[in-house]
Amino acid sequence: MAIYRSKGAVYAVILETTFNSGGTFSDTDVIEVTSDTNLKPEVDSIERKAVCSSFVAQPKIAGKESGSGTLAVELIPDASGDLHGAPVLQVAMGIREVPGNGTGAFIGYSDAGTTPANKIYEAQSGETGEAFLYKLNKPCGTQESLAIKQMLGCDTADSQTLLFTGVVPNSVTFDFPVADIATISFDIGAAGFSTASGETLLNGLCLDTNPFVGKNAVFTVDGHSYEAKDLQFSIENTVSDREAITSSGITEKAITAKLVKGSLTINFQDWSELDKFKNNQDAEIYLEMSSGTHKFAIYIPRARYTSVGIEDDDGILVNKIEFEATEDSTLGEAILVAHQ
Repeated sequence: MAIYRSKGAVYAVILETTFNSGGTFSDTDVIEVTSDTNLKPEVDSIERKAVCSSFVAQPKIAGKESGSGTLAVELIPDASGDLHGAPVLQVAMGIREVPGNGTGAFIGYSDAGTTPANKIYEAQSGETGEAFLYKLNKPCGTQESLAIKQMLGCDTADSQTLLFTGVVPNSVTFDFPVADIATISFDIGAAGFSTASGETLLNGLCLDTNPFVGKNAVFTVDGHSYEAKDLQFSIENTVSDREAITSSGITEKAITAKLVKGSLTINFQDWSELDKFKNNQDAEIYLEMSSGTHKFAIYIPRARYTSVGIEDDDGILVNKIEFEATEDSTLGEAILVAHQ
């Protein structure tokens, strides 16, 4: 019987340091993904030069191993209160601070703060509880990687599994469609893979809690609230393959640079956003979403528009804006992602 490629594939994800120290995958490591998620192994071929008088090519030989694909998850709190897919987001951004370690991170925004740092950490009136906080890693910081197990098949007898190691996200994209489920998509690359059959399949979790929907959201630019759509943020990593003579040919994938960018559309009101672009001014961007008792926020303290244009959207004039974020000198960050 053929094994069908369907959204029934199960993916278990853990930090590779946990895996290498004797950790094993369990049901709690399973990440439910959308149906467009796909991981695949790759083997490069080595071509040999013909050494005898023949027009027929020499047989190719298997060379470097690697893996690539995408993981797409709903923006949703998991059972622990953190985000679904937290290990992937941690490696994609670099730093994850958990509640209770003295960071004092709260989700909130206020123009009353004297520094940008106050605006993501400041608790709004009546709210309590610390938040999970994600930051970008610095060049001198410790880099993590992931181990991902992909399981196909209906039962243990016909299971086919792929173990990807040295996995690093090339990019992470936050997508906030209007009145639809917000998602986080990861484009990932692996240093190597191994195959197995007949392994016990893990149980996929059910998405039985409330996801974040692009409905109850506040989008703020420089203290002014806008009605925005086509809203998307992304973090693109420059990844270097560190190669050596090993079983896979790649020893690790190292992130050497990060680019934070995004795009959005807002109803045209005046020339202020276009003038910011003309005058090379910085903009401050804050997005906050709610789902039941949970909150999710992205804060960019210093964004510089890369393009601003006016378009006709069914008879309404809108600004189509693209931007890149740079590190804020006071806050020391280009982007903060928080969840409570």
